[in-house]
Amino acid sequence: MGENAKRALIICVDMDDDVGSKTGLETPITGRDNVLRAAEKLALVDPEEADSNAMFASIRLSDELFQKGYLTEVSVIGGVRDGGLEASRKAMNEIMRVANSFNPSEVYVVTDGFGEEDIEPVIRAKLPLAGVKRVVVKQSRSIEASYIIFGRYLKMLFSDPRFKKWFLGLGGILIITLTILSYYGSIREVSTAFWSIIGLAVLMKGFDLDRLVSAGLKHVFGGEMPPQFLILKTLLLSTGISLILFAFSTGLSTGFLPDETLIARIGRFIAQTTDVMLFGFAITLLSGAIKYPLTASSVQDSLTILANIVTLIPMLRTLGLAIATPSFELRILLHVSLLTLMLVFAVNVTVFLTMRLLYSLKILKISQRTKIA
Repeated sequence: MGENAKRALIICVDMDDDVGSKTGLETPITGRDNVLRAAEKLALVDPEEADSNAMFASIRLSDELFQKGYLTEVSVIGGVRDGGLEASRKAMNEIMRVANSFNPSEVYVVTDGFGEEDIEPVIRAKLPLAGVKRVVVKQSRSIEASYIIFGRYLKMLFSDPRFKKWFLGLGGILIITLTILSYYGSIREVSTAFWSIIGLAVLMKGFDLDRLVSAGLKHVFGGEMPPQFLILKTLLLSTGISLILFAFSTGLSTGFLPDETLIARIGRFIAQTTDVMLFGFAITLLSGAIKYPLTASSVQDSLTILANIVTLIPMLRTLGLAIATPSFELRILLHVSLLTLMLVFAVNVTVFLTMRLLYSLKILKISQRTKIA
């Protein structure tokens, strides 16, 4: 064999250390004859053990590469019985020990299935991995492959964020909803709620409505922002719009008094809906005033908007009463208007002093364009 011949290291990986636990041999087992004797011993001890087939396959691969002019070495690597990180750590230590003594130009990994796939990226990063051969007994290939694929997808349902929110999140909503309805409602209501939730989830996933809604909200609010921030702004916007619609609906549903003029109806509508409607407007504007990244200036703007709109409620309610009641004294409206102006001034001063206090306590940074820590 020439000095320039390629050096191929064939590694048979046994992560759960069946070779060591069943034959009493210590890994790494290096050399063709040693691996052959270990494979025969394992096959005699446990004829159904798949690792013996992987060891025979390693020897066969070594012979094939040797016939092609390679200088080959075959070795059996073992992990620990319980698997996990400790098994991966022990296996990598043995692999590097064998590789450092042989100095291969190519490395081939032979396994008895898919259980050793977690260690392959580590081997590829440290050694010139040229190929991976998985040996599955022919009679059980389809069963084992099906079992492995099923286990892999089942693991994805619990760990992959793309599937976890639908499997666990939707499942949790269904369980809670059905439990509550089963306690208070009938079987028909439970069935209706169940299929409604399933149908809504399928509809959202089928038409990518969740992505469209998320993209639309980001377009409305502008810029990229964390999901928590986007949810906060969305909740504020939806709450504000809901309050406005509720106030408007309540004002229209109260009906009209006999012989009531249009002006009086408008005044009574204003008096009845001003507080809820203005509060809804304040929350809606607040959802747009909060910016990301959160800055001191956006906090001050948000507080100012909320406070100023809320302070207008007494004056607008009084204005509505004045319009709806012909005998209403305008002197009361004047006094309420003056008090409202004073209240608006006091609120703005309070917001300003509060922000300065936060600055002095170093809760907020002095620069209003700086992110809040």
